[in-house]
Amino acid sequence: MADASLLCIGNLTIDDLVLDGTTTTALGGDALFAALAARRVLSDVRMLAPVGTDLPAPLLQAVAGAGVRIEATRPRAVPTIRNRVTYAADGSRSWDLLSGDDAFDVMSVYPDDVAPAALDVDGVLVSAMSLGSQLTLGPWLRAATRARRTTVYLDLQEDYVVGNEAALMALLPTCDVFLPSEVEAVALAGTTDLPLAASRFRDAGAGVVVVKTAERGCLVCSEEGVVVVPTDAVEPVDSTGAGDAFCGAFAAAHVAGADPVEAARHGAAAARVAIGGHGVSALLDDHGITRTIARMEDHR
Repeated sequence: MADASLLCIGNLTIDDLVLDGTTTTALGGDALFAALAARRVLSDVRMLAPVGTDLPAPLLQAVAGAGVRIEATRPRAVPTIRNRVTYAADGSRSWDLLSGDDAFDVMSVYPDDVAPAALDVDGVLVSAMSLGSQLTLGPWLRAATRARRTTVYLDLQEDYVVGNEAALMALLPTCDVFLPSEVEAVALAGTTDLPLAASRFRDAGAGVVVVKTAERGCLVCSEEGVVVVPTDAVEPVDSTGAGDAFCGAFAAAHVAGADPVEAARHGAAAARVAIGGHGVSALLDDHGITRTIARMEDHR
């Protein structure tokens, strides 16, 4: 693939992973999952995510050690977003946002967080953040990158789709590639017919639409038509971050010159790695840095 650069915008979190009564505190967040997955494909991957007051510096240094360039944002005088993920014996999990929705918005990315130099890239992946962040950042980012013809990739957060369909459909012209999950696509388009949903998203302004369908793979809709891209089913250890990893690797491959179907295969491969461990551990293993990031207590 040709050399290219990708900026992954999203959030970083501190995740308390509760398994068999033992809690491991680890770094997480969609920006991290996406950036680590993108590094499987590209050498020039950058990450932009607000950092809280309680995030140990060695953790970000370790991310940089994996080859991900860290872009600075506005300082935040608040703690990092914190989640508790509790795993049951049957493999299911419950997810609790301990910081609250207001804190999630404070730690989401807005235009003031993005320095002009950070946009000197070939592609920008906008991962799911707060609704206010997504609706504000999208139009600004499109205008700020238009002269360079930067490719913009967009993922959403399923929790805010219902009730905000019109605003989110109006956001689609701000991206070149829209990467919803099946749940998001059905809720946003108002139909379970995924090819029809993807067609509606293209009509709304997204050039390429990729609907992620978990273990079934994905549906790719472009000017070439609709293609179902299957994936090799594996037994997941933890599905956390699989969609983020898919988006990161897809965007990296696509911005480097792969067609959408080939890029989807890269995304599926990264997602299979991501689900092979709890939290971000499998992707970290893939880069040989698990012990550095996956146990935050080592740095306290």
